[in-house]
This record gives sequence, structure tokens and C-alpha cells, in this order.
Amino acid sequence: MSELTPDELAEIERRFENFDVDQAEVYDVGTDELPPQVVLVRAMAERELLIRQADHVMRDAVGTARAANLSWHKIGMVLGTTGEAARQRYAKDRTAAKATRSKGDGDTRAAKGRISA
Repeated sequence: MSELTPDELAEIERRFENFDVDQAEVYDVGTDELPPQVVLVRAMAERELLIRQADHVMRDAVGTARAANLSWHKIGMVLGTTGEAARQRYAKDRTAAKATRSKGDGDTRAAKGRISA
């Protein structure tokens, strides 16, 4: 997942606050050739959108897997990581967290110290 740091957010806010529409160059994206910087900024924005969409799809899939009582260990194996790493990343989500509280997951109970691993 791609998250912005507080410094990056502050920089975006600063640029937005200082933006002077009267000084801005206007392009007709249908007919004008866009400057490379504009093309690059557009590509970065599209990349960020795709990353967020892919992350949303992954979180939904993990939530569905947890709702079907798939263990964090098995989810981690599919994702190429450990069950604990998968749990730490995705259990914050409402759907996955709700499934975590169910009684069928030995991984979660072991992590909380209720049973030995």
C-alpha cells in the first residue's frame, strides 16, 4: 500500500494553498501535446490510483478468506509472507478483524498466549 508521509501531505497542501490559477498554463488535452512534466505527474497520479485499487481488492480478498475461516498462516502462504505478517497488515480491516475474533483460528489464539504454538 502506498501511504503518504506527513511531510508529503504537508508539501501537497503547501502547493495547493500557493497555487495561482492566473499563472497556470492551460492545455487542451485533446489536441495539445502535453509537456513531459505534466505527462509524468499524470502517470504518477494514475499509478497511485491503481495501487489503491489493487490494495482494496487485496483487502477484500483477505477479508473474504478470513470470513471463510482460512487461517492467517494459510493466507500468509498465499501472499508469500508469514501468517503473522499477513495478520498485522490486514487484521486492521473491519472485515478481517471481525473474522479474527471468531473462535476457529488457532493462529490468533496462540498469538494472544491462550494456547501454545
